[in-house]
Parts: sequence; C-alpha cells; structure tokens
Amino acid sequence: MNTREYRTRKRLEEERHQLVQKALSNNPEFKPPPDYKPPIVRVSDKVMIPQEEHPDINFVGLLIGPRGNTLKNLEKDTGAKIIIRGKGSVKEGKIGRKDGQPLPGEDEPLHAYVTANNPENVKKAVEKIKEIIRQGIEVPEGQNDLRRQQLRELALLNGTLRENDGLSKLKQIQQAQTII
Repeated sequence: MNTREYRTRKRLEEERHQLVQKALSNNPEFKPPPDYKPPIVRVSDKVMIPQEEHPDINFVGLLIGPRGNTLKNLEKDTGAKIIIRGKGSVKEGKIGRKDGQPLPGEDEPLHAYVTANNPENVKKAVEKIKEIIRQGIEVPEGQNDLRRQQLRELALLNGTLRENDGLSKLKQIQQAQTII
C-alpha cells in the first residue's frame, strides 16, 4: 500500500479536496464535479468494560441485550457503530475467523469499540455505554431496570411472557383473605 502511485494519488486527492473546499467557501453557488466525494473521517473511541474487577456481572449480555436489540437500539439512538471486542467477547469454543486469523482487538481487554462520522455521536454512545456499565455495577441484579426490561423483552420474543401474572396472584391472595 506504500507504493509511489498510491502516495501520489492520495496527495492529489487531498489537494483536490482542499481546492473544492476553497471554491465552496469563495462561491456558495459552486457545484463540485459529479465524481467528487469528500473524504469520510471516522471518529472512534474505546470504552473499557471492567470484567476483571466484576467477574460476576454479565456486561456483554447487558450491552447486547436479547437478540442484540439493546445494542441495535443504542446504535440507532446515537448514530454510532458499536462493537464488543477483547477477551470474553466471543463465546468459548467459537473460532475467530475462518482463515484462523485472530479477530481485531481479540488480544486486548474487554471493551466496546465505538465509531461514527461525527464526534458528537461517538460521545453520546460512549456516555450511554458508561451509564449501562455503571448501572450494572451499582444496582443489584433484581432491581436493575434495564435488566428487567431485557428479560421481559426476551420473554415476549420467546412467547413466554405472562402479562397479568402479577395481577392474578394478587387476586388469589385477596380471594383467600376474604374466604378466611
């Protein structure tokens, strides 16, 4: 990738981009050539997941959610792409790639890798991930609202959700008390 042709092409593309940007700033009516594509700048960040300090908490499960829905919703809300990487991100016994090469970031500690075209989107996603991790650590498993919502969603997806189960038990208790 470090050939003379590649370096020359890259330098010429950068120069073209600068000239188009200069023309746009001088003349707002200027239309760039039809084959012009501005360079896409990707911003990325890593959020370390404290799996070593809290081995009893399933952070990967909290972040991914039932059938990946929590992670998909996070990506949709923030506009960033989130990937869980590092040790413990792949289930035991699963191989990384078909060609035997390790996955990117596999030799690093467990972390969430966040990328987007916009730094604000990355920042928003990082804050939401840190909030989920903080809740996982500070709030007990039974009182964690996100966990409860995920379990309810999983039951709904599996078809095992009993919506009025709590109400029927309450009615049974009230009926038993009236009989006594």
